[in-house]
Amino acid sequence: MIRTAIFDVDGTLLDSMQMWINFGTDYLTMKGVDFPPDIDEIIQYFSLRETAEYFSENFGLGTADEIEEDARRVTREFYFEKVQPKAGVKELLEMLKKNGVRMYVATATYSSLIRPALERTGLLSYFEGIVTCSDVGHGKDRPDVFLAALEALGGDLEGAWVFEDAMHAVKTAKAAGFHVCAIYDLTEDANRKELEKLCDVYCDSFSALTVNDFE
Repeated sequence: MIRTAIFDVDGTLLDSMQMWINFGTDYLTMKGVDFPPDIDEIIQYFSLRETAEYFSENFGLGTADEIEEDARRVTREFYFEKVQPKAGVKELLEMLKKNGVRMYVATATYSSLIRPALERTGLLSYFEGIVTCSDVGHGKDRPDVFLAALEALGGDLEGAWVFEDAMHAVKTAKAAGFHVCAIYDLTEDANRKELEKLCDVYCDSFSALTVNDFE
């Protein structure tokens, strides 16, 4: 039975992936620099810090620190004022809370963006804390961020579930020994069949889930 739950944010708790999917094109166009047509695919699974480092190394836009801060400015309005939860999120969190499940956030996006968005949408109080890929120094191609969340919860892998939308993160969590619930997101539509096979539970909406799905 599920005892601890570790949630991704973008595309899982929040309906925010559409903003990120064209981020490279939109940002570099705004800066007036030439870039390859597949830039969004190149940075698709990068954290914001990794994106800033890549832009610094390849496009001469300044240091990674400068680009990172500028990118955070660009995204701040979206998270602070616009982004909304995905369907069924509050109901799922309430169900897990009532069943004594301890919860944590593990995200590639900075907590300075995530925390206000979760607070504004009424989700923050369900979680004991937030750990980011920047905190652990690696993206979700490695399990460090999930393991850090599990350690903070004091749990073990037997009753630990990761909630994700992205294929690469689902693969990482499964390889590390977590149970995984994958939620549909339009940006991962091409990977749906593979996700369904790989994860323990797959859903189009969190509204369809009951606690019995995590036995």
